[in-house]
Amino acid sequence: MITLILIIPIIGSIIILLQSHILPSGGVAAAIPFLNGEASAAKPGGSETKIKKIALMTSLINLFISLILWYQFDSNITQFQFVSEFNQLNYFHLNFGIDGLSIYFVLLTTFITPIAILSNYNNITNNIRFFLVSILILESLQICAFVSLDLLLFYIFFESVLPLLFIIILIYGHGEDRFRSAFLFFLYTLAGSLPMLLSILLILNFVGSTDFQLIPNISLEYQKILFIGFFIAFAVKTPLYPFIIWLPKAHADSPLAGSVILAATILKLATYGYLRILITMLPDATNYFSPLIQTIAIITLIYSSLVTIVQQDTKRLIAYSSIGHMAI
Repeated sequence: MITLILIIPIIGSIIILLQSHILPSGGVAAAIPFLNGEASAAKPGGSETKIKKIALMTSLINLFISLILWYQFDSNITQFQFVSEFNQLNYFHLNFGIDGLSIYFVLLTTFITPIAILSNYNNITNNIRFFLVSILILESLQICAFVSLDLLLFYIFFESVLPLLFIIILIYGHGEDRFRSAFLFFLYTLAGSLPMLLSILLILNFVGSTDFQLIPNISLEYQKILFIGFFIAFAVKTPLYPFIIWLPKAHADSPLAGSVILAATILKLATYGYLRILITMLPDATNYFSPLIQTIAIITLIYSSLVTIVQQDTKRLIAYSSIGHMAI
């Protein structure tokens, strides 16, 4: 079931590409009724309308499957469910699973994706094909991050959303400042995640594995060191003060779909990291640093709330209010 929810957006992306470059009026398009449409092909923009419908249909199918997944999920079991592994290659292992925490982040992602597609359904006309493919691939990458059962995999998918969002802001954003906003978003969050990579490599060196289920209890001294690396990465992605400069700019200069995804799901990658890694794997260090974290969160909340009051740009207002919500 997890494999299905991961590959459906990819299949939808492939169909969109095939529609435009290889099979404009036959082949797969002729075999699948809702992909074929003589009326839409006959009028100007018919091809664009068709690929928009394919993207929206793909996202709705994934939402429906996630609801089935939620219905079949057994909340009485504390272990990971629907576990899917790919261990055929010695140097490349994929390990996915869902528990009571990740299931709701998956539902959030599949719920937001159709909304993101609809938000720019009519006002983006240039390179619409790449835009829709990027949104669908982003959905798969975010779900992969939420269902990964390995720290290194989580880091890879945690960072993999950056290039696509960077391109979306750069190409489909508005305003002369979008180039600076895109580079600031990409470089700021990429650099902020490097301490997390160092912490993961440190765990791999001492434990010999980065599997969530195989990492044993860690002493408090080592937990403190690991906590700092993970917390810096999550504080930048949240963001918490003083790492908030990138989000208002990225929000203001991105297309509406980019703003929706940023506020609704991308920032939740950090929230998931707090719950999955800091509280679960490093509980002693979390308790030790909790007064400091609460202080930073209160400062972030007060600062973002005051700045929100004076904002006149709607997107910047949403960006600063999102920062306040994340601080809470």
